[in-house]
Amino acid sequence: MRSLVRGVFLSITFAAPAMAEPRSFSVNDPSGKFLVEAVFPDVPQDVQQLARALITVRDRTTLETLQQLQTPAGNVPQDRNGATRADHLVGEYGLLYFADINGDGRQDLAIRNGEDANESLQYHYDVYLQDPVKTQWVLNRPLTDLANETFGGMFSVAKDGIIHSQTNRGCCWTRSSRLHMRDGELVRLDSYTQQQVPPTEDGENSSMPRGYMLRTTGEWKDGKWQETPRLEGPVNEDPQYLVGTLNGKIPVQLWYQQQGAVLIGEVRYTKSGSGKPIKLVGEQGEYDGKAFDYLFEYTDDGHQTGIWRITQETVEPYRYSGSWVAAGKGNTPELEIQLQREDREPEYDKLSEVARDQRSGHYQMRDDFLDRDGDLDLTILPERDAEGRELAQFTLTLKATGTSKAIVTAHHTVPMETENLIIVRDPLASKRAGPYHIQLVKNFAVIEHNSAPDSLDYLTGKYRKQP
Repeated sequence: MRSLVRGVFLSITFAAPAMAEPRSFSVNDPSGKFLVEAVFPDVPQDVQQLARALITVRDRTTLETLQQLQTPAGNVPQDRNGATRADHLVGEYGLLYFADINGDGRQDLAIRNGEDANESLQYHYDVYLQDPVKTQWVLNRPLTDLANETFGGMFSVAKDGIIHSQTNRGCCWTRSSRLHMRDGELVRLDSYTQQQVPPTEDGENSSMPRGYMLRTTGEWKDGKWQETPRLEGPVNEDPQYLVGTLNGKIPVQLWYQQQGAVLIGEVRYTKSGSGKPIKLVGEQGEYDGKAFDYLFEYTDDGHQTGIWRITQETVEPYRYSGSWVAAGKGNTPELEIQLQREDREPEYDKLSEVARDQRSGHYQMRDDFLDRDGDLDLTILPERDAEGRELAQFTLTLKATGTSKAIVTAHHTVPMETENLIIVRDPLASKRAGPYHIQLVKNFAVIEHNSAPDSLDYLTGKYRKQP
């Protein structure tokens, strides 16, 4: 709570069950000049509900009434037991908010007045600025509108007079702004907007994977407001560290992290094999109505050796279960997975995105489920396009495993969408297969089409980076 509450006392005391009686609260403003009283004539049985409140501002020394205000929808600053909650009385989430908002040295006041019907935690406030001539407070419409757009509570005012506000729209759009009052007008200094980019649907002339954000910076340049968009990502989730057994008797230890649409990680068979970590790459999916994380084991040369299908149970202690199957072509038995979380210190060098100087090179996939070998030779060129984007030059070849008969070859030079994402659109992409993207992660290049059926000439695959 940024505002300093110098004194809070109850004007009326009563037993907690008598919730329908009036209730009053008094507080000294931070300047020490005013006493502000809030009276709720009718306190609702459920104190979470908003209620009408009368606000009286008095001279603290003489107790003279300076002004009376009201709100039809203020929050009752007490808990279910009738105790006063100071943070619900004064502050960015309280009934009252004090600050010198316009920088004129006078104490201004905001009063809680409802909440957004469609957005949770978006509270509404009426913002009053102190009149410079007489000790009265006047509603300011632009500041009130800003307060009602601000997510979580009132906007905040820093010591330098800068107003900080954040606006959210649903799950996938947010804007942070810095503003201040100049000559009585509200002026936006700069802004930062973040918007989730939806993944491309089949049939569109792109192949955007999920997990990327469009971040737009707004600022004044040469007297003009300019907004500069930039695609960034992928969004990385916290890693999962798991330990347990395979088939009830083979000890395993693994970790994995979601980076946009791709999962990366490692598994180690602690008492069998070489004991060295095996690289994992995969994606999320569904099986039999449940959400699963699919992780594929890969050797250094690009052969797939096993498939992990992991789901988290929905009841305590929220263990992880699923199955493991060898990546052979025939019918191989599934082995039961029993895993639980493990407290481990993260190895941050493994969790970071692929380094810029490690992106170029040769990637390969060997003997996938369609009996194909894939080779990707990628070079990030030193020059950039007219928009300042890096250029990626690559050759991608698929051949039949065993016969080395060519299936499809692609050779293109295209601008990179981000440091780790390449999208091939029409007309470069073949008409039948359509647009596709290449997402670079540590140790792999993951290639996906908008729609990727089990067809030989689709470039879909997980290509292992070679030394």
